[in-house]
Amino acid sequence: MNIFELRAVHIVMGVVVILSGITAFLVKKGSRQHKLAGQCFVGSQVLMGVVVLAQACFTPNKISSLGILFMCLIVYLVVSAWLTIHRPKANRVSNLDIAMPFVALCIATAGLVMGFDALHHPSTSKDLPPTEAYFFFSAIAFIAMLLDVRHLNKRGLQGKQRIVRHVWRMSFALCFAVSAPFSQGSVVLAWIRANPVLSISQMLVVIMAIFWIYRLLFARRRAAQNNITAETAITRQ
Repeated sequence: MNIFELRAVHIVMGVVVILSGITAFLVKKGSRQHKLAGQCFVGSQVLMGVVVLAQACFTPNKISSLGILFMCLIVYLVVSAWLTIHRPKANRVSNLDIAMPFVALCIATAGLVMGFDALHHPSTSKDLPPTEAYFFFSAIAFIAMLLDVRHLNKRGLQGKQRIVRHVWRMSFALCFAVSAPFSQGSVVLAWIRANPVLSISQMLVVIMAIFWIYRLLFARRRAAQNNITAETAITRQ
């Protein structure tokens, strides 16, 4: 497969990632459509990671070190989010679950090393990514690693905590995927990156993620409290 075919696969996979991710957000949670869209999102995202690594091997000047770190972080997030839902049994974790914090630690460490290297070897080239991005992705990976350790200590999260873990990781991965066409060096046409209207999609993903997490953590608790209050009032009557 030559570089042009890799770019074509990159673009197709990028479209599939975004469409399947948005579909999973919009359809009824837990439905067959949601599961299929989620599986498509995870599968296409992993395949996208393989394509990006292949592009980095064939054209090292086209894919920056930040791009590789960015892709590794996304793949880690979607795989760990998928594992959260697809556990073999309750109160059990798989070997892949055990490996996740080590993967996150490697990504966090690589981000720090790349970031400090960029600081100590500054360049005036406009094509290089911002140095702060290395530390940003490193911080996300480190926080995710700490949450992975907590997940393992509890032998797998249960209830709404399990769903929140799934939602925030998938949401971050989708937000990053949506932002990829606007990043410098993307294979997408320049007019897409230059159009500020299209960047609204990133904000919509963030808003939807916050909505679902809030609903999981607070809305259901408030509804339960209201039911208890109503039952108490009826009992007193």
